Amino acid sequence: MKDYASRLPKEIGRFIRPGTYDDANPHLTFKTGGGHGGSHPHLVHEFVRSIMEKRKPRIDAVTAADWTAAGICAHQSAMRNGALVVVPAFG
Repeated sequence: MKDYASRLPKEIGRFIRPGTYDDANPHLTFKTGGGHGGSHPHLVHEFVRSIMEKRKPRIDAVTAADWTAAGICAHQSAMRNGALVVVPAFG
């Protein structure tokens, strides 16, 4: 899977790849990079850039809430042995 680290500033692109990011705490090593295919650094970079450039982020608040709620509800369902959990609609 391509990670597109080259599309990020070099200071944060490295966080997409597996590695030890804190030599004082090697137990915090990421075995699979930043997780989710390295999406987190890209999402944070886009959000910070949108603030700096005084524009709306590509991932708006409603989209972010939808994505987050789905994960939270899936976790709640799993913690309740697969019970149905309704995902709220934010749009």
